[in-house]
Amino acid sequence: IALPCAPLLAAAAGDVTRVNTTSAPQEQGAWMSGGIGDEAREEMRKVAAAYNVHVVFSEQRGSYLAGIPFTVTRLARGNRQQIYAAVSDGPLLYLKLPPGSYQIAAEIDGVWQSQHVQAGAPGSAAKVSFMAKAR
Repeated sequence: IALPCAPLLAAAAGDVTRVNTTSAPQEQGAWMSGGIGDEAREEMRKVAAAYNVHVVFSEQRGSYLAGIPFTVTRLARGNRQQIYAAVSDGPLLYLKLPPGSYQIAAEIDGVWQSQHVQAGAPGSAAKVSFMAKAR
């Protein structure tokens, strides 16, 4: 689902189409997703420092994406342990992860993409973007 927006992480000046009945960010344990609409993005920005990995889902033209399935896998000494498999309610996904190396994967337009990220202490968030491929 694409949502019109201004450049990534900037407040949108116009109306934003809502895809769910509650625009409030949804916190699920050690991760939070949301950011549909100006108010929800602002709520997420207020708590962003508590999360050490920030993920954004968008199209190449700048439209945000919501309803994106994702997984988070911890990579430690050759072992891989999936710790989350869920769906992000909005274009912003914030994670609280113990320091270490992780693989984050997201399914956009039926194709899984993955990126490695090094999580550190809260306050110095690693940033990851997933974009829909050009059609």
